Amino acid sequence: MGFWPVVLNVLRNSDVVLLVVDARMPEIARNSEIVSKVEKMGKMLVYVFNKCDLIGASDLKKLKVEYPGGFFVSALKRRGIGALKKSLGDMAEGWKRESLRVGIVGYPNAGKSSLINVLVPGARVKVKSVSGTTRKTEWIRSGKLRIQDSPGVIPAGDDKIRIGLTASKDPHKIRNPEKVAIKIIEFLMKKDLGILERFYKVELEDGLSVYDVFLSVGKKKGFLVKGGEVDENRTAIRIIDDWQRGRIGLK
Repeated sequence: MGFWPVVLNVLRNSDVVLLVVDARMPEIARNSEIVSKVEKMGKMLVYVFNKCDLIGASDLKKLKVEYPGGFFVSALKRRGIGALKKSLGDMAEGWKRESLRVGIVGYPNAGKSSLINVLVPGARVKVKSVSGTTRKTEWIRSGKLRIQDSPGVIPAGDDKIRIGLTASKDPHKIRNPEKVAIKIIEFLMKKDLGILERFYKVELEDGLSVYDVFLSVGKKKGFLVKGGEVDENRTAIRIIDDWQRGRIGLK
């Protein structure tokens, strides 16, 4: 079960649940199991799409159409926080109790702790790029709000590739990281081949296979083994790490 008991306790004790989602891949990172549990408990669910600085204007517009009640932020760049904070404050003003309890949930490394730190300056919630940093929770007061972080959790049955894509596991600990890296490249190629060309400074011809692009990245980085072959493990870990840490955007 991992951290699920802790997260379930956060859900039970919250009036409003903020589900933090990586804006680059909303359908993959939405965490359907949390959505299901929140709906069964009859809680108010609010989508917060983080890392919006990493997507283009057309993707952001599409998100806003698909999730009209959502909030679109960049915790790192402190963008869009004001609108979210105001909405929560307005809810708290008319709440039936003295304070509105807000639980923040999502996949590991979605940016939950970073979001709290910009919502409540001075909160000093520990933030690391390694999943599993948040292990225990406490309520943080801010005016009429009480905000609680939670450990990132993975829905039962999620495959290893999805876990890698959502930054739910350290790339050095992923078995067969090549499969995850290939999936990231495939995802980016469908978006725009130019994303990979610009980020890795490689020239890629149309019609190249995903594996060919993977090898091109390894060669450009100089990740070679004896005989001049690409070190696939090292290349894969670098690609996953670049994706998980938000270095690769979709614009």
